[in-house]
Amino acid sequence: MVVAGEQQPAEVHALTHAINATLGNVGTTLYYTQPVEAHPVNHLESLRELCADIDAGKVETLLILGVNPVYTAPHDFDFASKIKFDSKANSKKVKNTIHLSSHFDETSELCDWHVAESHYLETWGDARAFDGTLSVIQPLIAPLYHTHSAREALAAFGDKPGVSDYDVLRDNLKAANPSADFEKFWRKTLNDGLVAGSAFAPVSPALKFNASSLSSAKTTPADDIEFIFRPDPCVYDGRFANNGWLQELPKPVTKLTWTTPR
Repeated sequence: MVVAGEQQPAEVHALTHAINATLGNVGTTLYYTQPVEAHPVNHLESLRELCADIDAGKVETLLILGVNPVYTAPHDFDFASKIKFDSKANSKKVKNTIHLSSHFDETSELCDWHVAESHYLETWGDARAFDGTLSVIQPLIAPLYHTHSAREALAAFGDKPGVSDYDVLRDNLKAANPSADFEKFWRKTLNDGLVAGSAFAPVSPALKFNASSLSSAKTTPADDIEFIFRPDPCVYDGRFANNGWLQELPKPVTKLTWTTPR
């Protein structure tokens, strides 16, 4: 099977799919399913559109769930200026800003409201694996503080605020899996940790290969040097730097870790 790195352009991935199809790998060593993500989008472009809407005055209330865009957004987006109070203009571009986060971080500091986020080990929920299998997230501990999950924060702006994550999870599973004895199904699902038979069925997409599109693709001279800037394998882009244990992990290639200067 041929695999292309995620940083490769679309042309390389298209060529990779064509090679796998030609080798007869589809349906044997690899298969395709519907995307696990409910609404797959280009997140970079989506954030760019949000920034444009904020500058155009189209956003009145902004709810930021569990992310820190003031720190992580590309520098040229200047996301901080989109949500902070402008003392010169004596106004803000967004009237209401609410940030849900487990820590009071750079984004929290500029928002009107900061809501303490529950840890995922304190909440009920669900998630899908790469093959579409639906797993049930069960809390391992009782909530340590008065916090809220992302779903609870989002539900506060809907028509059913205040409904617990547990009740929502049960109701959704009951609606998707009608059974004469739902309680038995519920207990088996909790015991197994997943909904049996919930993986997505394989699909057979039609391959339309156009060699001319590859010939017109941008090429790089063989003597050019290509630089790839990748996140740190331990602390990523710095967002996990407050966890000292991660900095003791050896780097995958050099095997170096932090040491005491001599």
